[in-house]
Amino acid sequence: MDATLDPTTLVVFGATGDLMARKIVPSLAYLAARGRLPERFRVIGFSRRSWTDEDFRAHVRAIIDAYPGAAPRGAALDAFVERFSYQQGTFDDPRAYDALAADIQAVASTWEGRCNRLFYLAVPPEHYRTIFERLAGSGLVTGCDADGACTRVLVEKPFGKDGASAQELDEVLGSLFAEEQIYRIDHYLAKEMLQGILSFRFSNTLMEPSWNAESIQRIDVTLLESIGVEKRGAFYDGVGALRDVGQNHLLQMLALVGMERPDDLSARSIRDARARFLRTLTPPPADEMAARSFRAQHRGYRAIQGVAPDSDTETYFALRFHLSGPRWGGVPVTLESGKRMGEPLKQIAVTFRAPDACLCDASRPGPYENRVIFQLEPHESIRIEFWAKKPGFEHELEKREFTFFLYEKQEKVQYVEEYATLLLDAIEGDQTLFVSTDEVREMWRFIDPWLQVWRTGAVPLELYEPDTSEVRDRAFARLDEADARPKRIGVVGLGKMGAALARNLLDHGWQVVGHNRTFAVAERMAGEGLLPARTLSDLVAFLPPPRVVWLMLPAGEPTEQALFGEGGLAELLQEGDTVIDGGNSHFADAERRAKRLAERGVRFLDVGTSGGPGGARFGACLMIGGERSDFERLEHLWRDVAARDAYRFFEGHGGGHFVKMVHNGIEYGMMQAIAEGFAVLDAAPLGIDLPKAAEVYNRRSVIESRLIGWLREAFELFGPDLAGVSSTVAHTGEGQWTVETARALGVPVPVIEESLEFRKRSAERPSYAGKVLSALRNRFGGHEAAGG
Repeated sequence: MDATLDPTTLVVFGATGDLMARKIVPSLAYLAARGRLPERFRVIGFSRRSWTDEDFRAHVRAIIDAYPGAAPRGAALDAFVERFSYQQGTFDDPRAYDALAADIQAVASTWEGRCNRLFYLAVPPEHYRTIFERLAGSGLVTGCDADGACTRVLVEKPFGKDGASAQELDEVLGSLFAEEQIYRIDHYLAKEMLQGILSFRFSNTLMEPSWNAESIQRIDVTLLESIGVEKRGAFYDGVGALRDVGQNHLLQMLALVGMERPDDLSARSIRDARARFLRTLTPPPADEMAARSFRAQHRGYRAIQGVAPDSDTETYFALRFHLSGPRWGGVPVTLESGKRMGEPLKQIAVTFRAPDACLCDASRPGPYENRVIFQLEPHESIRIEFWAKKPGFEHELEKREFTFFLYEKQEKVQYVEEYATLLLDAIEGDQTLFVSTDEVREMWRFIDPWLQVWRTGAVPLELYEPDTSEVRDRAFARLDEADARPKRIGVVGLGKMGAALARNLLDHGWQVVGHNRTFAVAERMAGEGLLPARTLSDLVAFLPPPRVVWLMLPAGEPTEQALFGEGGLAELLQEGDTVIDGGNSHFADAERRAKRLAERGVRFLDVGTSGGPGGARFGACLMIGGERSDFERLEHLWRDVAARDAYRFFEGHGGGHFVKMVHNGIEYGMMQAIAEGFAVLDAAPLGIDLPKAAEVYNRRSVIESRLIGWLREAFELFGPDLAGVSSTVAHTGEGQWTVETARALGVPVPVIEESLEFRKRSAERPSYAGKVLSALRNRFGGHEAAGG
């Protein structure tokens, strides 16, 4: 026994039940056999059966005798069993709790008055409130006393049946216990392999620099069990696979591979990092959830005792969705779990993108992907898959593996090592492997919408043969079909920005119908996969409803005519169609246009698009205004068009264009400061090398930016003196609009205003600063730079 651990009394409510026999007693025996229990340690079983202490000890002894794993034997077993006592009572009997309090206090007095109290609720959640209220009434619910003795409560999953019930449970817990006293058990967090993921990621530099959306193609979390429901029919039938393991185990597994580096190894830091990742999970729109989920029940399930004869509870499910956030934006995730699936398979597979330029076997098309697999079953291992040259004369590649086997599992009985770890951590007061309130809230926030969609019948319950994995083929066929659904969009305006946007969409698998006032422009893009439309009427006819049409036209009259002119989109589109204005329109026009289109049932979004033609082609920054439901319905579009995690929604029509307008005003000021600074460098008598100055400014200096990078490009193209570049600087409407809007709001903007005035004066006052501005506009926007 460990004399360094605090004296502890563990009270188990529901001590005569299955959880006590299968997990708690064997895990305590496991700890005792290894000398890891406190030297002063006892267990009080609380249940309604009319047992004595000796009856309970005989029950514990019988569990140990039948238990095949490591446990105290002989005299050591006698001493172990003597640590157990029994308190008979119903969960709502206050007298039983008074007797329990007296028992705990009596023993504590023999232990120098100091004794930690652990209350383990091995009972269904519907009994929690009663137990907590009775504990409070008996005076047993306290925090940490002045002498350091603490009260902690251990709660088994499920943590509610949905977000509302979880919140209700948290309110009960929170009214009596501080967060540091609550230990929510998800035994998967105690598995050695999952604990090892943090070390693998954050104690090495081997993978972490590439652990992001730039390098990783997808993440698959799989939990297939050979076992079934067995004797848990009545419980399981009210829960189902998604609640039973999806809302907790699978999301916790995903959080471990997706979370950011915690500040340190403290429980608070690690749990906060998991919660921050879970907070980034966003459920897709309802129709996407229906298309990207699958649910099934194995044959024979309804014959299990306690299961309703017409049960529609799933024993298998698969979900697919996309991650968001700076690290993971756009990466698809598949969560999958099932009962009676034949051979067990429990793992997290992280698949890396195939290299764009690969020195690969020309006779084999690939893809040449790498994978890192964290496997729990059938073997606890970390496996890295890679490609290597096959021995021989030919340059042929073959898949090879680095495999690290964690260890031969010491405890053969399922869950015992994990529960032993959790019990010891609870005794020591370490919450790292327990689920926090924030995590529970975020997991239910993500899972609830899927359950709501299922309740509508949008995802039919299929059947599968038990003890096989045949259902997986059907599940993945459904998910893959959703991924492969044709995505069609119209693009109106194929200038520099519009053509780049269309090519970006084509690269992402969209079928693009393009219209340009000069039809030859659209025709030239036919060879790239674009379907050219001679008229707006043709464009609308080529698109199946509900249609999405993206305008990339100059602000003002061109956009107005395309929408409301004779033969414009307002006449041609139907109810349920959507118009996106991605040009630099005035924000006030958005609300007016949205109202006019709404009269015909047509939806409208205003999307400020930044990044110039290069951004439109390879990943733009999008500022999106309108109604949230429309934004969410088209999130797959934003994800494809934008750079990774480079889109945000602003509630209300005009919100996107307003943010973009101010963005352009800020851009004016930033460009002006750079231009003036380099004009000073150019005028200095020191012979400053301007390209070198631009280069060093862009090496982690405070003014490092894409603008400085573009100036470096301009120096390479035109030379340091910017010969041939005009010092007359064009200006567009958004700078002027920013200044006018600021005046109307009573907000002074002297920097932006002066930068606008500089451009207006530039034709009459040539300067090196003007050349810098024109060169910058050329590099990021493709604007004409030539001049005197």
